[in-house]
Amino acid sequence: MSTLPKSIQDREYEKFDLNDAGEVVVRTTLSGEVSGEFTPSGLRISGRVTEVVLSDTAWTALPPAPLINRNAINIQNYSGTQIKLNFDPSIATYTGVIVNDQSERNYDIKDSILIYAKAELGNPVVIIEEVS
Repeated sequence: MSTLPKSIQDREYEKFDLNDAGEVVVRTTLSGEVSGEFTPSGLRISGRVTEVVLSDTAWTALPPAPLINRNAINIQNYSGTQIKLNFDPSIATYTGVIVNDQSERNYDIKDSILIYAKAELGNPVVIIEEVS
Protein backbone atom coordinates (compact mmCIF):
# COMPACT_ATOMS: atom_id res chain seq x y z
CA MET A 1 0.00 0.00 0.00
CA SER A 2 1.36 3.41 -0.91
CA THR A 3 0.70 6.72 0.79
CA LEU A 4 -0.65 9.77 -0.97
CA PRO A 5 1.54 12.83 -1.38
CA LYS A 6 0.58 15.66 0.97
CA SER A 7 0.32 18.25 -1.79
CA ILE A 8 -2.92 18.15 -3.80
CA GLN A 9 -0.96 19.31 -6.85
CA ASP A 10 1.35 16.29 -6.56
CA ARG A 11 -1.67 14.01 -6.23
CA GLU A 12 -3.13 15.45 -9.42
CA TYR A 13 0.11 14.87 -11.34
CA GLU A 14 0.21 11.24 -10.20
CA LYS A 15 -3.18 10.56 -11.82
CA PHE A 16 -1.67 10.84 -15.30
CA ASP A 17 0.90 8.94 -17.34
CA LEU A 18 2.09 8.65 -20.95
CA ASN A 19 1.09 5.72 -23.14
CA ASP A 20 3.34 4.05 -25.74
CA ALA A 21 2.38 6.71 -28.31
CA GLY A 22 3.41 9.50 -25.95
CA GLU A 23 -0.19 10.59 -25.29
CA VAL A 24 -1.34 11.68 -21.83
CA VAL A 25 -3.66 9.07 -20.28
CA VAL A 26 -5.28 8.54 -16.88
CA ARG A 27 -3.23 6.13 -14.79
CA THR A 28 -5.11 3.05 -13.54
CA THR A 29 -4.16 0.22 -11.24
CA LEU A 30 -5.33 -2.36 -13.76
CA SER A 31 -2.81 -4.30 -15.76
CA GLY A 32 -3.83 -6.10 -18.89
CA GLU A 33 -7.17 -5.99 -20.65
CA VAL A 34 -10.48 -4.99 -19.13
CA SER A 35 -13.29 -7.44 -19.79
CA GLY A 36 -16.99 -7.52 -19.07
CA GLU A 37 -20.25 -6.42 -20.58
CA PHE A 38 -20.37 -2.76 -21.57
CA THR A 39 -23.65 -1.24 -22.73
CA PRO A 40 -24.26 2.35 -23.72
CA SER A 41 -27.06 4.24 -22.05
CA GLY A 42 -29.63 6.31 -23.91
CA LEU A 43 -31.83 5.44 -26.86
CA ARG A 44 -30.82 2.08 -28.33
CA ILE A 45 -34.05 0.09 -28.67
CA SER A 46 -37.11 2.33 -28.49
CA GLY A 47 -38.69 5.33 -26.80
CA ARG A 48 -42.10 6.23 -25.47
CA VAL A 49 -43.90 9.39 -24.35
CA THR A 50 -46.78 9.09 -21.89
CA GLU A 51 -49.02 11.75 -20.36
CA VAL A 52 -49.93 10.91 -16.77
CA VAL A 53 -52.66 12.53 -14.68
CA LEU A 54 -51.55 13.04 -11.08
CA SER A 55 -53.51 13.43 -7.86
CA ASP A 56 -52.97 15.59 -4.82
CA THR A 57 -54.15 12.76 -2.55
CA ALA A 58 -52.28 9.65 -3.79
CA TRP A 59 -48.95 8.75 -5.37
CA THR A 60 -49.11 7.83 -9.07
CA ALA A 61 -46.54 5.63 -10.84
CA LEU A 62 -44.59 7.38 -13.64
CA PRO A 63 -45.63 5.88 -15.99
CA PRO A 64 -48.20 3.31 -14.84
CA ALA A 65 -46.29 0.57 -16.74
CA PRO A 66 -42.56 1.16 -17.42
CA LEU A 67 -41.07 0.78 -20.89
CA ILE A 68 -39.38 -2.63 -21.14
CA ASN A 69 -35.56 -2.36 -20.92
CA ARG A 70 -35.81 1.30 -19.94
CA ASN A 71 -32.49 2.93 -19.11
CA ALA A 72 -33.51 6.59 -18.77
CA ILE A 73 -36.59 8.67 -17.96
CA ASN A 74 -37.41 12.37 -18.28
CA ILE A 75 -40.27 13.84 -16.25
CA GLN A 76 -41.59 17.15 -17.62
CA ASN A 77 -43.84 19.31 -15.47
CA TYR A 78 -45.49 22.07 -17.48
CA SER A 79 -48.80 21.60 -15.65
CA GLY A 80 -49.13 24.90 -13.79
CA THR A 81 -48.51 23.37 -10.35
CA GLN A 82 -45.62 21.94 -8.37
CA ILE A 83 -45.23 18.16 -8.09
CA LYS A 84 -43.02 15.94 -5.92
CA LEU A 85 -41.33 12.65 -6.80
CA ASN A 86 -40.77 9.72 -4.47
CA PHE A 87 -39.71 6.09 -4.71
CA ASP A 88 -42.04 4.94 -1.91
CA PRO A 89 -45.80 5.21 -2.59
CA SER A 90 -46.62 4.40 1.05
CA ILE A 91 -45.46 7.86 2.23
CA ALA A 92 -48.63 9.54 3.51
CA THR A 93 -47.44 13.14 3.25
CA TYR A 94 -46.48 15.41 0.37
CA THR A 95 -42.78 14.58 0.72
CA GLY A 96 -40.24 14.12 -2.04
CA VAL A 97 -38.06 15.71 -4.68
CA ILE A 98 -39.60 18.97 -5.94
CA VAL A 99 -40.27 19.43 -9.64
CA ASN A 100 -41.60 22.95 -10.02
CA ASP A 101 -43.90 24.01 -12.83
CA GLN A 102 -42.00 24.75 -16.06
CA SER A 103 -39.19 22.34 -15.17
CA GLU A 104 -38.14 18.74 -15.63
CA ARG A 105 -36.13 15.98 -14.01
CA ASN A 106 -33.99 13.22 -15.60
CA TYR A 107 -32.87 9.87 -14.25
CA ASP A 108 -30.76 7.06 -15.67
CA ILE A 109 -32.99 4.32 -14.33
CA LYS A 110 -33.97 0.75 -15.19
CA ASP A 111 -37.56 -0.38 -15.66
CA SER A 112 -37.42 -2.38 -12.41
CA ILE A 113 -37.30 0.84 -10.36
CA LEU A 114 -40.55 2.78 -10.13
CA ILE A 115 -40.90 6.52 -9.56
CA TYR A 116 -44.08 8.00 -8.10
CA ALA A 117 -45.44 11.54 -8.22
CA LYS A 118 -47.97 13.56 -6.27
CA ALA A 119 -49.36 16.99 -7.10
CA GLU A 120 -49.31 19.93 -4.74
CA LEU A 121 -52.83 20.82 -5.86
CA GLY A 122 -55.43 19.32 -8.20
CA ASN A 123 -54.97 16.83 -11.01
CA PRO A 124 -52.18 18.09 -13.27
CA VAL A 125 -50.89 16.23 -16.32
CA VAL A 126 -47.15 15.55 -16.58
CA ILE A 127 -45.22 14.25 -19.57
CA ILE A 128 -43.02 11.18 -19.16
CA GLU A 129 -40.38 10.31 -21.78
CA GLU A 130 -38.65 6.94 -21.51
CA VAL A 131 -35.84 5.47 -23.60
CA SER A 132 -34.54 1.92 -23.82
